[in-house]
Amino acid sequence: MSIINGWTVTNTSAYQNLSYKLLDPEIRQSSAIGAQVQLPPGMPILGDTTRSLFRNQVVVMRKQKGIDPTVLPKLAKVFDPHATDIHSAGERAVSNPKNILSAYKAGRIPRAPQVGIIGSGAFHDYEGLKEWEIVHLDHTSFHETPLDQQELDNGYTRPCRWHMDTAFYERLPGEVTILHSVLVPNLPDQKIKFSNGKEKQIAAGATAFFSGAHFALNTTVTYAPQAYEYIRQCKASEDGLTIPVFGREAPLEKLSEWSWDRVAEHPIVWRNPLNPDRPFLQVHGCCVYRLTTRDPSTGEITVIDDVAKVREVVYNLQRKIYAAENIYAHRWEEGDLVIFHNRGVMRSITGQLAQYQKEKNKKRLLWQCTMTSNVSPKPFREHEDVNDTGYVRV
Repeated sequence: MSIINGWTVTNTSAYQNLSYKLLDPEIRQSSAIGAQVQLPPGMPILGDTTRSLFRNQVVVMRKQKGIDPTVLPKLAKVFDPHATDIHSAGERAVSNPKNILSAYKAGRIPRAPQVGIIGSGAFHDYEGLKEWEIVHLDHTSFHETPLDQQELDNGYTRPCRWHMDTAFYERLPGEVTILHSVLVPNLPDQKIKFSNGKEKQIAAGATAFFSGAHFALNTTVTYAPQAYEYIRQCKASEDGLTIPVFGREAPLEKLSEWSWDRVAEHPIVWRNPLNPDRPFLQVHGCCVYRLTTRDPSTGEITVIDDVAKVREVVYNLQRKIYAAENIYAHRWEEGDLVIFHNRGVMRSITGQLAQYQKEKNKKRLLWQCTMTSNVSPKPFREHEDVNDTGYVRV
């Protein structure tokens, strides 16, 4: 047992002072995602929630207002002992205009540089930042054919871009990400419409999650060099899973300096640390570049390096999952502390908040702690000569 800024952290399996329960069935539906940790009265006690996290992929702790941001990196290391002290996007907030992530204008908390500030609205003298305006980018800036104005006026929205927290270059994805809600916009619910006609009602600014299943067990994916620069002029499909039109990608020679040995290469299906029999289809469909499949019986290797074809293959896997009943959309309350398995779920921003940037009670502010790891994702099915470095072999 150890004390971390007022939190008692134990890595035992005892649950005398802490319990968790699954979220209500109408919230989880068939996603199998989501559990709420029950903290005892008095001093907050964080027990071994590792089992809950890797079983349910997202755990929620309510009413954690006033938490110190320096706690979050230490808390992340309880779940990921291989985590570094470097944010998954780098030591500083992304500001390079070549990188599409710079458009969010996300900040970093100076006394906790592993913690980003995301949300929507202008803030003054906040956590050592004099003036900061955070942009809530929604699907209208990234989809090939966004919703029209009438649909937006009728309260519809879409997931913007499904992703995991990693840069796909120089740094390995962390095991977990922690989100902490500071301000929640006071806005009506919004709706997502699916291709089969179903609709899902969600809170404005909800964070959506889905988890994958058994596919492509012998395939690795190579991501594009400087992936978020490579796709900066591209537009996504209406579900935010892929890029349907090829041809707007930045030429490799126009990207920031890069080398293949720093480019991410991961299995498509990842192993659960505490449940080796449960695979996770974990792939960022917008940033893929090449697929390599090894036949374990013959050793024969097949490579697909046509980017448009690679996207098509990956999309055909992921679109089977994209359904209302397979998505958990977290309805934020102020003070929520949400820990999710970054190597087990994909997530997306949702909500149309841009028009409310200037309205005080409609601002959105979250802290995001995501740190690169020293250990690469493990393939669900290990085989001879598997690349387990996390980077392209050259």
